[in-house]
Amino acid sequence: MSIFAKAQNSFIAAFIRKLFKVTIINPENEPDFGAYVVCANHSSNWDPVILGACMHKPLRYMAKSELFRVPVLKNIVKWFGAYPVSRNKADVSSIKTTINILNGGEVVGMYPQGSRAAGIHPREITPKHGVAMIALKAKTGVLPVTIISKKYRPRPFFKTVLVFGKYMPHSELAGQSAEETERTGESGEIKIAENMSLYKKATEKIYGEMLLNYEKHDTINKKIINKKNNRGAY
Repeated sequence: MSIFAKAQNSFIAAFIRKLFKVTIINPENEPDFGAYVVCANHSSNWDPVILGACMHKPLRYMAKSELFRVPVLKNIVKWFGAYPVSRNKADVSSIKTTINILNGGEVVGMYPQGSRAAGIHPREITPKHGVAMIALKAKTGVLPVTIISKKYRPRPFFKTVLVFGKYMPHSELAGQSAEETERTGESGEIKIAENMSLYKKATEKIYGEMLLNYEKHDTINKKIINKKNNRGAY
């Protein structure tokens, strides 16, 4: 058993779930096979730790390099399978590492929002195409996961809801145009355009599932909004 699997099957995972008062919805949607990409919204440095503590399969993370300079937290994210990526430049090495991890049969966690969006509803963020690109290049599926928390930021001792969305296999993400991207085009520009169109469509599908589950299961922030509206009515 790897160190990542040991961490997820130890008291550490149970402690994290209790600390953040986690409720898991649709746990049956978590696939019992590898490899695939777990795609979640990102509003806190604790997101990868919470996500890893709620899954059965060991989860690897493409995490920002800054996390590995934070005392205590750097050890926790390492225990849960994180590896660093630089956000300020095109980190080709990290992309290759991620694809190699997926090709090795492991599960990787990524965030379509890119950097943290603390205090912001996911619908206000325009997702990036990195998740779709890596999943399609590695020929793996994607599991959309929605992390719901008060004021859109998980915090210890406050309720956190984690929703496993509908798993999307590679064939569903690729669609009919996947065959088109494999053919030899008349020019490199045509092929690049086809790929970007495919990544965009796959991203919209994945992120759309995440937003749908946020709207469906977010009772935490709806209560806050309703209270404010009721106060304003007087």
